[in-house]
Amino acid sequence: MKGKEFFKRVLAMLMIMVIGAALAACGGKDSNDAAGGTNGTGKMKDTTIKIRVMNEYRNLDKVLKKYEEMTKDDPIMSKIHPEFTFVVGGDYKDKLTMAVAAQEDYDLMFCGGWHGLSNFVQEGDFADLTSYFNNDKFPGLKKAFSKDFTDAMTSYVRNDDGTYSKGIFGINLASYFEDSRGFMYREDLRKKYNCAPIKDEESLMAFVKTVVANEPDMEGVSISNFFRMDSPWYSAKHDHVYTQDNVNIFGDQTWAYVGLSADEKTVLNVVFPGDDAAEFAKMPEGYKYDFITEYIVDRTKWNDYLNPSRGTTDAVEKDAAITYCALTEYESKYKEAKGKNPDAEFGYYVIEDAQRNKEKGAVVCDMVTNNWLVVPEWSEKTDAVMYFLDWMFGSQEAHDLFQYGIQGEDWEAVGEDGYRLLDLDEDKQYFMPTYSFTLNPTYVRDSEFVMNNKELKADFEYIYDNATYKLSPLAGFTFNKSELETQVANISALSGELQFTLSMYDAKEAVAKINTWNADAKKVGLEKVRQEMINQIQAFLDVKNGK
Repeated sequence: MKGKEFFKRVLAMLMIMVIGAALAACGGKDSNDAAGGTNGTGKMKDTTIKIRVMNEYRNLDKVLKKYEEMTKDDPIMSKIHPEFTFVVGGDYKDKLTMAVAAQEDYDLMFCGGWHGLSNFVQEGDFADLTSYFNNDKFPGLKKAFSKDFTDAMTSYVRNDDGTYSKGIFGINLASYFEDSRGFMYREDLRKKYNCAPIKDEESLMAFVKTVVANEPDMEGVSISNFFRMDSPWYSAKHDHVYTQDNVNIFGDQTWAYVGLSADEKTVLNVVFPGDDAAEFAKMPEGYKYDFITEYIVDRTKWNDYLNPSRGTTDAVEKDAAITYCALTEYESKYKEAKGKNPDAEFGYYVIEDAQRNKEKGAVVCDMVTNNWLVVPEWSEKTDAVMYFLDWMFGSQEAHDLFQYGIQGEDWEAVGEDGYRLLDLDEDKQYFMPTYSFTLNPTYVRDSEFVMNNKELKADFEYIYDNATYKLSPLAGFTFNKSELETQVANISALSGELQFTLSMYDAKEAVAKINTWNADAKKVGLEKVRQEMINQIQAFLDVKNGK
C-alpha cells in the first residue's frame, strides 16, 4: 500500500471510530450498522454476500438450501445469504485483475499467489482482516486458525518511506503447508524386470532406464511439472539460502536465491542464473560457487527419457515408467491410470530426501499455500462475510457441508477422520473446488483410498503434521516493484522465453542459454533489481527482528 494511501485509510478508520463512539454515547447506531453489519444488538440485516471461486462447482444449490435450514434459528446467520459465481482457471487471473480495477460487486473472492496476490496487497486492494482472528467474538475462526497460522498469514506491506505496515489481507486455504512432490511409478514393471525397490534417485533412474530399454511403446518420464526435482529449493534453506515464490519475481524459469547470515538477520547477497563468480562468493558456505547452473546442467541427465516433442503443441504423452505427481494428486492420477490399464500396479516415490525420510522440520516455507480468500477493500459487507466464514470454519459439520456436500446423500464418514463419496451420477453429485474455498488444517478427512493404503496414509500424516515445517525468515515478505516495474517486466520477458523447467536443452546449450539470459538481463536492469531486493529484504528482516 502506498504511504499516503495508508495514512488516509488509517485517518478514515480513526474518524469512523470517533464518530461511532459519539453516536453510541448519544444512543445512536454504531458504524456496524452499514450493509452487512450488526447494530450492536447482535442482529443482522438481510444481507447477500457475493462470492467468486476459481473453477466450476456443481449442485451447490442443495448445499445452500441445507445451509439455510441449519442457520434458520440463528439471529445473525439466518440473515446472511451467500451467492456464488465461478470463473474457470484459465481466465481467472484476467477476470480478477478486471474485478479489482473496476471494483466489481464482490464481497469475497479467491486469489492465488500466482494471480498477483502480493501486488494486490501492496496496492491496498484487499481489506485488513486482522481484527477478526484470535478474537473471542469469532470463535469459529479462532478454532480453525491458530495464532501460528494467522502469524504466517500476516503480510508486511512496504510504505513509500521504507517503513512497513502489517496485517492479514487474505485467508489462507490449506490442509497442509507444502505438498510433497514425487512420482507415481509402475510397480508391476519394477517387479516384472526385477528392479531394486525405489528408495533413492539412483534406483529411480535405474528403473526408468530398464523400462525404456524393454518397453518400446513407453517413455521414461512424464515430465509434467517436475521443475523442482533435484533442485536446492528445499535443501538449501537448511543452509540459509532461500528461494521461494515471494522472491522469484521473474518467474519459474529464473529463480532468485537469497543468502542470509547464520542468524538469518542479514542479507549477504541475492544471486540469479549466470551470475559472475564474485556474486556467488558472497553467499553462505557451501554455496560460494555457481550452484544454479550446476543444478540445471545436472538435470539434463534425464533428457533421454523425456518425451522428445515436449514443449510443443503436438506433444502426445505416452504411458510412462514414472509420472510427476504431487502427493495430493496421486489418488486422481492413480484412478485415471487404472481406468486405462486395469492390470497395472503403482507406487509413490517422494523426491526430496528429507521429506522421503519424514524428518522433522524438513520443509522450510512460508507455512501458507498459494490459495487465498480475500475481501475486496471496497466491500461494505466485511462483517457479514466474516460471520459466514466463522460459521463455516466453526464446526466439523458446517465445514463438511461445503467441503463434501450433504452427509448421507453425497458422502458418508469412514471412521472418525475419513470419508467416502457415494456413487452418484455427476449431474447429482455435489462438487466444490475446495482449494479455492474450504481447505483448513483443523478439518482434515482422508479419503477411503488413503485410509486403505498404510504407506500413503503415513505420507499424508507427514504433510499434515506441523512438526514437518519450519517458518521461513522471508515469510510475509512482498517485493515492491513500483520503482522498477519496467526493469522487472523486461527481465521477466527474457525469462519467459526460456524453457528450463521442461529440460529443453542439453548441458552445453543450457549453459549458453543461462549466460545469454544473464547478459541480456543486466542490460535492462538486473543489477538495479538485485540491489533493490537486497535493500527491501534487509529492511523487512530489520522490522521482523525489532530493529
